[in-house]
Amino acid sequence: MLAFSFLGGDKVRRFKLKYLIIFLIFAAFTACTAGAKNSVNTTMSKGHPSLSAQDKLTPCATCHKDVTPDIYKEWYDSVHGIANVKCFQCHGTYEDFATVPKESSCAACHNKEFTKKPKDKACWSCHPAHHFYIHK
Repeated sequence: MLAFSFLGGDKVRRFKLKYLIIFLIFAAFTACTAGAKNSVNTTMSKGHPSLSAQDKLTPCATCHKDVTPDIYKEWYDSVHGIANVKCFQCHGTYEDFATVPKESSCAACHNKEFTKKPKDKACWSCHPAHHFYIHK
């Protein structure tokens, strides 16, 4: 919350709500255009329970705030959580999920920083996962 600490509690909630609405519109559009492309009941290799095509459209946080509450809270309280950066933007979708994101995921939003970082270090070697406000 460092980057947005000047906003009051109501303003932060309105900010998050605005981006949630944008995300839901995007998800609805994606669902409408995906058609029969979504397969039903595929299973991830990491043992994630099978999900229907409809369940795959549900934001990860809907379940993971209860299933992995510590990770959810780290994300929620981080600058990425405040900015409403969603899980799939770093970790991929259900079909191509990566526990450890590709560094190119960071470059999508942080290209300037990405090109300056030491080539032999991953972004998260200095920026702890889901915190994004301190260096290790």
